[in-house]
Amino acid sequence: MDFKIEDNFEENGTSKKNNNKLSIIIVAIIALLCGIFVFFISNALFGKKVVPATPPKNVQVDLSDDNVEVLYDYVKFGVNNTRNDKFIKEKVVTIDTFNNEEKFYYALQFCQVEDFTDSKQVNGENQPIYKIPVTTVKKYMQRFFGNKVTFSTNSVITYIFNFKINDKNVGVMTYNATDDTYDTVFTELKEPEPTPVVEPSYAKLVKATRIGKDNSLELEEKIVYTATQVVDGVYTIGIYKDYEHTILLETKQNLTAEQLQQNPINIDNYLDKATTIKYVFKLNKVSYYNNTIYYFDNSAIKS
Repeated sequence: MDFKIEDNFEENGTSKKNNNKLSIIIVAIIALLCGIFVFFISNALFGKKVVPATPPKNVQVDLSDDNVEVLYDYVKFGVNNTRNDKFIKEKVVTIDTFNNEEKFYYALQFCQVEDFTDSKQVNGENQPIYKIPVTTVKKYMQRFFGNKVTFSTNSVITYIFNFKINDKNVGVMTYNATDDTYDTVFTELKEPEPTPVVEPSYAKLVKATRIGKDNSLELEEKIVYTATQVVDGVYTIGIYKDYEHTILLETKQNLTAEQLQQNPINIDNYLDKATTIKYVFKLNKVSYYNNTIYYFDNSAIKS
């Protein structure tokens, strides 16, 4: 049998070389894995911490704040000092729940005498015609409802203004497509109704909050509703939590008008049981105004 030392040597050398390469590869992989492990541990312990953003805070606003007082007047508005019941009877109010007449009702509260120009013309009944531009009406619409408001010019609007022209305050407004104005005739004078001995509702603004996420303003109103019967000058009054008069809070009986005037119904006595109405006003840059203004966005009765 032939035995060659050099052949055996080559086989053993190759094997050793392969083993060395394998060892190096294994060591490299282990080192790499250790490095990755150390990186993640170090980053977790010493890396820059990501601090979650602090959500904007809601801030309570004083009830005497100018914006608060003005916006509350917006929704309390009523012609001839009689509050409209739009907001106090409808569970939810948005711009989509206003019909065309109601949009004019709230928008025209901002009108002034100076908005009307004497056309030097008269109608068939020899009544002077005054013109107010549609652009002015649109400005007041946007002031109340924001710049997405739309309205129709097709209907004739009869409105009791809070001022007089020619000693009259009832204006009948008809759209004039040629001039893009509302031709307005002031037809009569309607004096405010006297304040009733018992009003149909009693309300109080109790809270105003600026909402942090968008700087909108939320007003919170407490309200109770009344149902009154008068027999031979004697009053019986039901005080209710709801507009529909289904949740009775108290009954007052055997009262005269004089007694009620001396000791009127006070909403403060019912604040813990009264219904809550929340109004939300949002900020918007309206093209007709130089500054960002608040406009009515929605309201909800939160009984």
